[in-house]
Amino acid sequence: KMKPIYVLHLLAVLVIANATAPNDSAEKSKFVATKEWQEIPEGQGIPQGLHVRINLSTGKKEAKLLDDESAAETQATDAQRQGVTESSLSLVPGQEVEDHGSRQPAPAGSLGGMNLEAIKEALRDIPANDYKPEDATVSGRYKSYSQIKQELKDANVELQTDSEIMGALLGRFTKSVSNEQELDALFEDLRYLAHQIDNALEFIDRGGVEQIIWPSLNRTGEQHQRGRVQALTLLGTLAQNNPKAKVSLFERDASAKLLAALGRATVSEELSAALYAFGSLVRKFPFAQKQLLTPHGYSLLYDIWTKPVVELKVKVKALQLVADVVEDYLSVTNESGSSPEPVDAVTVEQYRSTRLTEGLEKTEFCKHAGQFFQAHRAALVADEHLTDETVRALRSCRTLCRPLWSECALFRHTLLVLRNNLDNRLSDDPDLVAYRTEIQLHIDDFLRDLYGNGKPKDEL
Repeated sequence: KMKPIYVLHLLAVLVIANATAPNDSAEKSKFVATKEWQEIPEGQGIPQGLHVRINLSTGKKEAKLLDDESAAETQATDAQRQGVTESSLSLVPGQEVEDHGSRQPAPAGSLGGMNLEAIKEALRDIPANDYKPEDATVSGRYKSYSQIKQELKDANVELQTDSEIMGALLGRFTKSVSNEQELDALFEDLRYLAHQIDNALEFIDRGGVEQIIWPSLNRTGEQHQRGRVQALTLLGTLAQNNPKAKVSLFERDASAKLLAALGRATVSEELSAALYAFGSLVRKFPFAQKQLLTPHGYSLLYDIWTKPVVELKVKVKALQLVADVVEDYLSVTNESGSSPEPVDAVTVEQYRSTRLTEGLEKTEFCKHAGQFFQAHRAALVADEHLTDETVRALRSCRTLCRPLWSECALFRHTLLVLRNNLDNRLSDDPDLVAYRTEIQLHIDDFLRDLYGNGKPKDEL
C-alpha cells in the first residue's frame, strides 16, 4: 500500500511535466508571417493584414507580409472603414465576412426614403388630360382610313409590266406620227425600255423595227428630220452591247437601211445619230463590219470630213469610229504586238475574215484622214478637247498609216502647230495646266512614233 506522501509527490511531478511540455495545438494555430511566401497549412488561422494568394502550381494557399506600399494602402483603407456606418459590411483578409449590423428599417409612411405625403402632393400638381375631340369642321378636312381604302379600291390601280407598256407604246405610234411632241415622248419611252437587253429583243420580235424605225427613216424632208434622228438613236440603243439584237437587226436588212440613212443625212444632228447607230452595230461585231465597212460604207464616212456644214465634233466622231474598229482589230489579231490577253482562235478568224486593213488601204483611209487633220488645223487649235480626241484617234491608226504620215511634212507641221499652241496657252488658265500638259505629251509621243526620238523641227 502506497503512502499518501508518495502519491502527492507523483501528482506534482505530472502537473509540472504537463506544464513544461510544448503545446502542439497552440503552436499549430500560430502562423508567423515573413516577407517571403509561405504555405498556409490546412485549417491554419492567420493574422490580419497579410497578403494572401493561391499558388496555381500547387493549389495551396500562401501568405506573406504586405509590402511597404501595400501596407500604406491597407492603413488608408482601414481609416476609411472607420467612417463607415454600422450597416456596412467589412472584409478583412484572413477572416470570414462578418455582419456588423443591419440597416435600420424605413420609417412608416415613406417610400424609398421619400415621404409618401410629399409624393401624393406632387401628383396632385400634374395637370389633367384636357383633350377634347375636334369638332366636325376640323375633322371634315381629313379623310379617314376607311375612306382612303375605298377610294384606292374604286381607282382600280393596276401595275404594268415592261412588255405591256411596250405594247401600249407600239399601239400609240400610228396616232402620234403627226404630233412632234408626242412623238418625242414616245421615242424617249422606247429608248428607256430598250436599254435592257430583253426589252430590246422583245421590241424587235414584236415588229417594232418594221413598224416604227424603218418607216421613220424612209420619210424625207426637213419636216421629218426630227423623226429620223429619233429613229436612228433608238436603233443605236437597241444594238448597243446586244449581240442578239444586232443579228436580228441584220436579218431585217439593217445594213442597207442604215447606209441609206447615212448617205441622206446632211445636218450635224442627223449625222451624229447615224454614226451612233453605225458604231453600235460595228463595234466588236465582225459580221456587222463585213456588212457595213464596205467601199460604199467607207466612202460615206470619208465624205463626212469634207462637208462644210457639219460640225467639227461630228467629223471627229467619224474618225473615232474608224479608229476604234482598227484598234479592236489589231488587238484581237495581235498585229499590233500588244494583245492584253489571249483570244480564242474562232474569234481571231472572225476578225481576220473582215479584211479590215485591206479595206482601209484600198479606200485610202490614211490619205483621207491626213487631209481631214491638216484641213481643220485652225479649228482644232481653237478647241483643245477636240485636239486631244483627234490626236488619240489618229495615233490608234499609226501602225497602219505610219508609212504615209511619216513622209508627210504637212502632217508633221499640223502636229507641231497644235503642240506649240498648247505651249503658248499653258499658263492662261491654272485649272487647265495639267490637262493641256497631258495633251502635249500625247502629241510628243505621236511625233516620236512617226519620226523617232527627239522633237522634230518644223521645216515649214
